[in-house]
Amino acid sequence: MMKKMKLIALAVALFAGVTGTFAQGFGVKGSFNFFNLTQENSSGSKIENKMIPTFDAGIFYEISVAPEFYLRPELLFAQKGAKNDNKLLDFTAKLSYVELPVLFLYKGGLGNNHILLGFGPYVAKGVGGSVESKLIDGDVKFKNDITDAEDLALYCKPIDFGGKVMAGYEFGNGLSFALNASLGLIDIEPKVSGKDLESFTKNNGFGLTLGYRF
Repeated sequence: MMKKMKLIALAVALFAGVTGTFAQGFGVKGSFNFFNLTQENSSGSKIENKMIPTFDAGIFYEISVAPEFYLRPELLFAQKGAKNDNKLLDFTAKLSYVELPVLFLYKGGLGNNHILLGFGPYVAKGVGGSVESKLIDGDVKFKNDITDAEDLALYCKPIDFGGKVMAGYEFGNGLSFALNASLGLIDIEPKVSGKDLESFTKNNGFGLTLGYRF
């Protein structure tokens, strides 16, 4: 009986330790951002779009890999997009993604507080969005390849990929703030009847992040 009680006590202690360790690295975050669509048309001319306010929100977990260095995977719902006031284009597009960034994070200690410096890649899956323009007023659709017979809509590739950087400060109570930037590295315009277009569109933005680590 005594042996069983010791085993149960040991199991409880191990569980509490693992749970405590997990909780210390787990956090929530949200960002207020400004995003744009970097675009060039088929003749190589840049399209002058304007930024729109967007947001992202989600969770993160910090995994220690060395003293003061961490891997930080995140899972976010992220909104991106742009607008254009040109009379010929005149559109506002909002693209919604489920995004997975994985940051390499440095947390330099300042007493109980920390400086945060991070960078790393992200991959995102398009899940929705909306577009308003003279020609189109409806949902954003995600496909890798479309045909000329497709209905009139804004189409984007379902996968976006790029890089992120952040710089900020974490207080001893787990509250943090950071400046962030996101740079899309791939063209999100779909093929048309199996052919790549000579134009391109990429997601780019920056913002302010507030987070809390438990």
